[in-house]
Amino acid sequence: MISLHPLSALPLLLSIFGFSIPVTTAHLAGEDLIGDSMFKAGLTLMEPAPRKQVPYGTLLGFSAGASPLWKLAQWNSQFPLDPTTAIRRENQITCENRAKSVVINGESGTLLLAANSGAEYGSKAREKSDPWIHLLAEQRFRNAPFLSELKSLRFHVEAKLVRCTNLHQGDHDPRRHAAQFQIFFTLQNRNRQSVGYGDYLWFGVPLYDNRSAFSKQHKAREFLGAGKYIYTLGGEKFLDHSLHEGTWGRVDRDLRPLMIEALTEAWAGGYLSDSKDIADYALGGMNMGWELPGTFDAAMEVRALSMQAERLAP
Repeated sequence: MISLHPLSALPLLLSIFGFSIPVTTAHLAGEDLIGDSMFKAGLTLMEPAPRKQVPYGTLLGFSAGASPLWKLAQWNSQFPLDPTTAIRRENQITCENRAKSVVINGESGTLLLAANSGAEYGSKAREKSDPWIHLLAEQRFRNAPFLSELKSLRFHVEAKLVRCTNLHQGDHDPRRHAAQFQIFFTLQNRNRQSVGYGDYLWFGVPLYDNRSAFSKQHKAREFLGAGKYIYTLGGEKFLDHSLHEGTWGRVDRDLRPLMIEALTEAWAGGYLSDSKDIADYALGGMNMGWELPGTFDAAMEVRALSMQAERLAP
């Protein structure tokens, strides 16, 4: 997927205690593009080979017989999750091993993603040329409206940092060792009659970076993968407060104008040159989760996901 900004030219057992504030629902309006926002149908587990789409198992959710809309990418991991070991309680499903953990809460609709890259990298810090660990929940959007059809595209998510512990043993270099939790959307040419059909850019909503209170802005060519343009504003443009505070933070913002800015800057930089018509572009999909080029034990909880598409009046 994505590479991290300053690092390479740029993406267990859990015990959670404390008071949980109610999930916000006032933001709900319009057509929600995100399917199964409470993860009730579970997740399809993907092989850890980077940028491959090879399923090997299913972490079944609470909806009997429902096929998961979400996939779980575990790029570069030596320890893929085994869904047959999942512990199922009345309102909670936990699947974990020494390197990662996924917890779905069926009552609150929260998803907890945790990764311990110390189990992956061992006692020695990852070298600059080495691949790094990803743990990403992802889904594709079907029949998303084109940007030109929309009045607004309001994205909402709530997130809480459970922990992020630096496990480095005197070999920490913040230029290449970090822990980041990010959400990325593909903004894609979905017009089948366009010569540029299928081309896309990455639009980032960064939630956490261990190195600063808010993630830094980053606009550049994708270092890994297909070399697509990445447009990521600073975290302060989205979050109501820094997740370093350890409390529930909230993103609630209309992304449509920002996505138009992203397209405009991509075109100016020579990307997506086969079509410069906004009417050709719509959301293609999303992913969210951890990228750990550093040695960290990190966990994040998310809830109240929605992408409300309000169409223009006919």
